[in-house]
Amino acid sequence: MATIVFADTTGHYDGRDMGKKPLGGTESSMVYLARALAARGHKVTVISNCDGVVFDHDVKWQPFSEAPPSSCDLYVPLQHPKLFGLVRKPKRLAVWLVWRGNNLKHYKQLPRMWWYRPIPILMSMIQVHQYSPVLPKRAPQIVIPHGLPDDIRGLPPLEHPPGPELVYASNPARNLHGIVRMWADYIFPKRPDATLRIFWTLKQVSDPWTEWGEGILPRDISPAVRASIKIETAPLKREELMAAVRRSRALIYLGHKTEVFCLTLAEAQALGVPCVVAPIAVLPERVIDGVTGFVRPQGPDFAAAALDLLNDDNLWRSQHEAALRLQQGISWAEMAARFETALLSDFIPTNRSWSAPTS
Repeated sequence: MATIVFADTTGHYDGRDMGKKPLGGTESSMVYLARALAARGHKVTVISNCDGVVFDHDVKWQPFSEAPPSSCDLYVPLQHPKLFGLVRKPKRLAVWLVWRGNNLKHYKQLPRMWWYRPIPILMSMIQVHQYSPVLPKRAPQIVIPHGLPDDIRGLPPLEHPPGPELVYASNPARNLHGIVRMWADYIFPKRPDATLRIFWTLKQVSDPWTEWGEGILPRDISPAVRASIKIETAPLKREELMAAVRRSRALIYLGHKTEVFCLTLAEAQALGVPCVVAPIAVLPERVIDGVTGFVRPQGPDFAAAALDLLNDDNLWRSQHEAALRLQQGISWAEMAARFETALLSDFIPTNRSWSAPTS
């Protein structure tokens, strides 16, 4: 099997943190993929901002302060060209683009891209379209979507429609202000019995209405509207968050221009939750408009779509079942197999089975 080294500077974590503390999409994806590749027999090391050398699910995690391996079959830094030379003599170098590729064409990074010429690993068509022509050409591009955990895939339809609760489950800085504004102006006046529940994955706060700035939550909100908005003041464990999203009527999200996959939407759709999203960045790739949710611009049309899902049980049922049927994505085991096929086929025996492991 192959020796694989990843390097990630995004957060302070290692594989043991999965399920113990909230992790961002980049961090959780790194843990899932490393475990899935190790399960296929590869020797996997992840270099991260962790506290020391640990082993988790047959994956070695080590801090940047430890000497990195001098060589490996495949070295994959996440996003940043500054990491390209960390492993000095990899047999193959790739870069996993977990965000937009704007930094790759920056005048300080462009020379490193041409010097090292890493293989880009993309995860969505928006990244294909955004990949700059000034970067080293790669044809065809390798596009492998994020996997989804097995515990949220293949669930049965809910027996009864959920109550009138819409959810927001992302970083509050990603236009939560616009969501709350539409809730106050368009949705709450027509459904004063409904609730907007806000989940997030940052540090605990005691009172978001005072601790978060005007750019995140509007200040001119009436007491009645504010009472209809339930903000979780502490991040939930992943299992609790998935269960709460599954019980919601719909997820509403305006997104951010930097998003190139959006695990929040992919997970919600796999759970069978209809989603109303804006036509921004990768969001239209995650929702089938009119089938598993709606893609609408911010404002009255967006709010009307959310109200339709609140008011019409038959519409909700149709989109709920369509999401369960059409939006299950791929498992992390399958993503690891695709990763292996695209990048490691010449480092492994020719009789290698490409099926996912049964354990």
